[in-house]
Amino acid sequence: VPRWFSNMDEMLAQTDVDMVLVITPIQHHFANAMTAIAAGKHVYVQKSMTATLDEAHALLAARDRAGIKLVAAPGFDLFPTTLHMREVVRSGVLGKIGFGYTYAWGFGHEHENVRNGTDPDSSLTNINPMWYYRKGAGPLPDVTIYSLQLATSILGPVRQVTALGNKLMPERKWRDETIQIELEDNAVLMMEFASGAIVTAWARDTSHSRRNPWGGLGLYGTHGSLEVTDVDGATGYPLAFNVFGGGGWGTHGQDVGDHTYTQPLTAQKYLQGEHLELEEGHLYVDIMELADATTEDRAPRASGEQARHVVEIIECAHKAIAFGQTQQLTTVF
Repeated sequence: VPRWFSNMDEMLAQTDVDMVLVITPIQHHFANAMTAIAAGKHVYVQKSMTATLDEAHALLAARDRAGIKLVAAPGFDLFPTTLHMREVVRSGVLGKIGFGYTYAWGFGHEHENVRNGTDPDSSLTNINPMWYYRKGAGPLPDVTIYSLQLATSILGPVRQVTALGNKLMPERKWRDETIQIELEDNAVLMMEFASGAIVTAWARDTSHSRRNPWGGLGLYGTHGSLEVTDVDGATGYPLAFNVFGGGGWGTHGQDVGDHTYTQPLTAQKYLQGEHLELEEGHLYVDIMELADATTEDRAPRASGEQARHVVEIIECAHKAIAFGQTQQLTTVF
């Protein structure tokens, strides 16, 4: 890296960049993105876009005033399999979706090779990952957000959310530091979508599954079901899904058969050649979407509006856990 800065204002004053990539701890997304927008820069914000709904409202208002483009991760609408699943649901072949589930999990950033010194080439080795356990972060906005983004990309907005959570590991350690956890390390969300579908999502950072595909999803309608059967571990993109219905026990309506649809990562136009070897190729895809949306002067498909809605789902889930009451959402996309 020929030039580096430890201060955003200094960087913006001394360079002539077109876009700023905000890839920091979640608690700093809002301030850094607002600084970049104030300087007239297009912005990419890693997930979750902000830590609170109020921040999300303010960020999108600043975007609109400045007339810049903003892309928010993770951009599931940028992968063809997501669009195909949405087409299947909207076609009505599954009937009316009544129930679904989706899940993703982590195990804490302090266990990553880049954090514990086992990756000698990493510049992240000495960066303290304990921000993950502070308010504004945790498994919901860092990991479960993939599940929420995928589910809303297919089913649309959520109407209300309830949730339960627990804290089984009140302390975490990294090197010689011990931190008191400020958030749940396990949570289960139940979301009612505007369509009437009820979908669960899991959040956890204590252990993971060896057999269920990370980022799995299942949707079950009156006529059939849709289940993700393969997920790319590096990007979280669904690679294959099965559609089943009709002609068997427990199904009603037309016979839609039993079909598995598969698309490789190369179905995404940006993931070609050497870019298939990227450790987290979905970041590259999101960033290229911002570049194309800027040069083509169009609205990004990984929209700030959907990201704001997901931020509200997460905020409502925390409130539901704290107060034991179902929370109504106020945003759509």
